[in-house]
Amino acid sequence: MQQAPGAIQQTPSTSHRRVQRNHHLRILVLALLLAVASHARAIEADVTVPFELRWYMLSMPRPTYPIEARERHITDRGICDIVFRPETGTVTHVTVLQSTGSKLLDNAAVKAFTRWRARPGKISYARVPFTFTFGR
Repeated sequence: MQQAPGAIQQTPSTSHRRVQRNHHLRILVLALLLAVASHARAIEADVTVPFELRWYMLSMPRPTYPIEARERHITDRGICDIVFRPETGTVTHVTVLQSTGSKLLDNAAVKAFTRWRARPGKISYARVPFTFTFGR
């Protein structure tokens, strides 16, 4: 078969370099995905929800670690009381029972717990401990 003028003939070494480059690219993408996943885990607070309560819940978004608190390395734990409207399962009120000592962390917890949703007609109240810490 005749080759077009100026076309680059692929040699075994060129093919090998292309395969090697693709392999390195796959490793780089995998490393980036793992880094993002571990970072995402580190920016959420740990919330301890009793097993019995989990069945009644439709949605339980975790508190997001505020950037300012992360930059200042603020960590601690607290407890919130959550009041639900039984008919709808929506949250009507969140009270910080035990503060973390940081308004940033307390407000992040309250904001997340306000978005929780329970199965209608199942619960009206929950006490939830939470912890803001770096990686595990």
